[in-house]
Amino acid sequence: MVDVDGTRLDAGHIGEPRFLLLANANPVVHEYQMDGTDSTNNLTLDQAYFENLATSPYYLFQSWMRDLDGTSAWRDLQIVKSQQVTNTTSRPVPNTPIALPATTALEVHLQLQRPETPRTLSVIMADQSSVHITVNRNDRYIQITRTPRDFGATTVAAHAFFPQDPLPFAAMVVSFLARTLLWSLAILGVVLLGDVLNTFLWHSLLRRCWEAIRRRKKDEAGPRRVVQSAWIISMVGRGWKALTAQIHPIALFCLAASFCFVLWIAKVQYHGLPHIYDANAYFFAAKIYAHGQLATPLPPMPQLFPGPFVLQFAGKWFAQYPPGTALTLVPGMWLGLPWVIEPLCGTLMLLGCGLILAHFYNRQVATLAIILGTLSPFYSYLAASYLSHAIALFYLVWGWWALLRFMQDRARWYLYLSIICFGLGALTRDLVGILWIGLVVSGCIVLKWSQIRLRWRFWLKPILIASGLALCFVALSLGYNLFLTHNALLSPRSLFYAPDKWGFGSGIGFYGQHTLASGLVNLDELLTSLAIDLYGWPFYLTLAFVALPFITGRARLVDWILLLCLVIMTGAYVGYFYHGIYLGPRYLFETLPFLLGLTARGIIILGTVGVQTSTRIYSYLRKANMRQRLSVPEPWSLTTGLLLAGLLACNLVYYLPRQTVIYQNYTGLPSYYKLDLNAIYHPQLHNAIVVTGDYNFYEVVLFPLNDPDLHSNVVYAFASDPALYAQLHKAFPGRKIYQLNVSNNGTVQYQSVDD
Repeated sequence: MVDVDGTRLDAGHIGEPRFLLLANANPVVHEYQMDGTDSTNNLTLDQAYFENLATSPYYLFQSWMRDLDGTSAWRDLQIVKSQQVTNTTSRPVPNTPIALPATTALEVHLQLQRPETPRTLSVIMADQSSVHITVNRNDRYIQITRTPRDFGATTVAAHAFFPQDPLPFAAMVVSFLARTLLWSLAILGVVLLGDVLNTFLWHSLLRRCWEAIRRRKKDEAGPRRVVQSAWIISMVGRGWKALTAQIHPIALFCLAASFCFVLWIAKVQYHGLPHIYDANAYFFAAKIYAHGQLATPLPPMPQLFPGPFVLQFAGKWFAQYPPGTALTLVPGMWLGLPWVIEPLCGTLMLLGCGLILAHFYNRQVATLAIILGTLSPFYSYLAASYLSHAIALFYLVWGWWALLRFMQDRARWYLYLSIICFGLGALTRDLVGILWIGLVVSGCIVLKWSQIRLRWRFWLKPILIASGLALCFVALSLGYNLFLTHNALLSPRSLFYAPDKWGFGSGIGFYGQHTLASGLVNLDELLTSLAIDLYGWPFYLTLAFVALPFITGRARLVDWILLLCLVIMTGAYVGYFYHGIYLGPRYLFETLPFLLGLTARGIIILGTVGVQTSTRIYSYLRKANMRQRLSVPEPWSLTTGLLLAGLLACNLVYYLPRQTVIYQNYTGLPSYYKLDLNAIYHPQLHNAIVVTGDYNFYEVVLFPLNDPDLHSNVVYAFASDPALYAQLHKAFPGRKIYQLNVSNNGTVQYQSVDD
C-alpha cells in the first residue's frame, strides 16, 4: 500500500523490495525559470541555455534568493523494519540506490519538500522488476506504475487525483508572502542605512561646496531675462496642460515608446496573428463579427475544421466567449490592422491608470506607475496578443476613471460613460469583470462616503438611470446566449464544456476534480510567475515594494482599498481549476492597476522615509535643528534611486532582451516544434486546400488562417486519412489539395496529393 497526501493506493503484489531509488531532475529544470520560461505548461524552458547560465553570478543570486535547491527535494527518509527504525536520513541522496532490509513487514516514510516539478521514487525488487511512484502537482496526479523484470512495457497499477491536503500548499503560499515581507524589511533597512551615510556625506563634506556655489551665484546675479514657457502650453491647448498637471511628460513619452514597442511585438514577433487557443477563438469571432454576423453557417465537412474553443452547434459556427473582445477587434479587421487594437487599448489603459492614481495620490505616484507599466514585460507581451485581458482592463479602468470624475464633478454623463465602460468590460470578461467592478465601486463608495451621505438625494436619479443602462447590458448578454445556444441562461462557454466553471468538487475542469489544495497550487504558480514576469526584477523584490506603505505605518485608506482589491482578485483564482499561465500569469492582468499603484506608492514612501529618518538622526547627533542651521537643501533618497536604477537595469539589461529572444519567430507551440513560419504564413499556393494530421499544430497555427466562410485563397483542414481527400474535392471543387509536411529542422514542404 502507498499513502500519499492522505490518499491510499494499492500497488498490488510487488515482490520482495531490495533497493529504493529517488529520482531527481536536472537542477536547472524548474516550473518557472528566471527568464519566464517554464517546463510544465508551455514547455518553453531551454535546458541547455540554463546549464550554461547556471554558474553566472546573476543566476546564482536568483537561485539563492528563491532557494531553488529546496524545491521538490526529498527529505526525512525513514525505513522501519518490524516497527523498528533501521535507517534515518534527513537528506537522502537522489539517484543513489538505498538498500532495503530483507523482511515481509517494511515501511518507508519519506517527505517531498516544496513539491514543484514532478518527482518519482522507484522500488527495485529482487527479481529486477520495479515499481515507480510519481507525484505531479501541475498535472494533478499520483501514479503508480510497474515495470517487469524483462524491462517490457510499463503498466499503470494505480492512479489518483493530487493534491487533497491543503495545508502543505497553504504553507507554500504563506512562505512566499513571508519571504516577500522579509525582503521588504531588508530593502527598508538598506535604504535607511544608505541614506544616513548619504546625509552625513552630503552635509559634512559637501556643505562648503554648496555654500561656495551659492555665494558665486549671488555675486554673479544680475538682470536676467526670464523666458516664459506659457506660450508653449497655450499652443498645445488646455487638454495637454490638464494632462501634464497630473502626469509628467516623461511618462507620456514612455507611453508613446511603449506603444511602438508593443506594436513591434504584435507585428514582428507575433506575426500579427494569435498563438493560443483562446486568442484563436477571439480572432475567429472577430472575423465573423466583421461580416455583420454573430455566427456563421457551418462549412462543408465541418469535422475537418475543428477550431479551438469554437462551437459547431445547430448549423452555426461561433466562439465560446463573450462578445466584447471580438467586437473591439472588428475595426482592426475592417482596416486590415487587427494587431494594432490591443496595443492601443493597453496604452490607453496605462494612461487611465495614471489619471486614477493622480486623483488618489499625486503626480509623482501616477508618473512612476505609468513608467513601471511601460517597462513591464508582463504588460508588453500580453498587450500585444489577441487575448481578452488588455481589452477588458481598458474598459474597466476608464469606467473607474469616469466614476471618479462623476463623484468629483457631479456631471451625470460621466456616470453614464462609466456604466457603458463597465458594461463593455463585463461583456469582455464576464465573471472577472463583475468582481472587479464590484470591488472598485465599493472602494469608491467607501472613499467618498462622507460626500455621498451629505447629498444622497442628488445621487438618486442618476443611479436609477445608470441601473437601467446596466440592465441593458444584462439583456444584451442574455440575448447573445439565446441567439447562439437557444437558452438565455446557457452561455456558449458552458455549452462548449460544462465542467469549465468556478468551484470545488468532482466533475470540475479537465482534471476531473478541483480541491482547495489544487487551488492553492494554482495560487502558488500564479504568484511565482508574477514575481518573475511583472517587472523582470529579482524574484522577491517584485512585490516587496507593495508592502512598504503598510510596514512603515504610512498607508492611507486608499492604499488599504487597493490592497484589498489585489488580494481578493488574486485569491479568487483559488476556486478555478486552472492557472492559465501563458505570457505570464495572465489571469492576474486585471490586478495591474492595483499592483502599479501600490508599487509606485511603496517606492515613493521608501525614498521619503529614508530621507526623513536620516535627517532626524543627523539632527539629533548634531544636537540642533538642521533645517535652521544649514542652508544646504535636503537631498533626495540616493539609496532608493540607486536601488530602483539597479532593478530597472535587471529588466532592461537581462530580462526584456531575453524576452525578445524567447519570442523570436513565435508560434505558441512547445519549444520542440521548429517551424518556418514565413513559408506557412505566405505559401506560394493558389486556390488550394492544405491538410495536416497534427491536431495541435492545426489548432494553434493553421486554423487562425481560415476565414469563417472558407472562401480564402488557401483553406486549411485537419485531415490525415487519404480517404477524406475525395470528399474535400467534392466539397471544394476546383481546389488542389496539398499535404503540409514539417521536417525536424522546421523546413516546410507542400506535397500535392493529387499527383
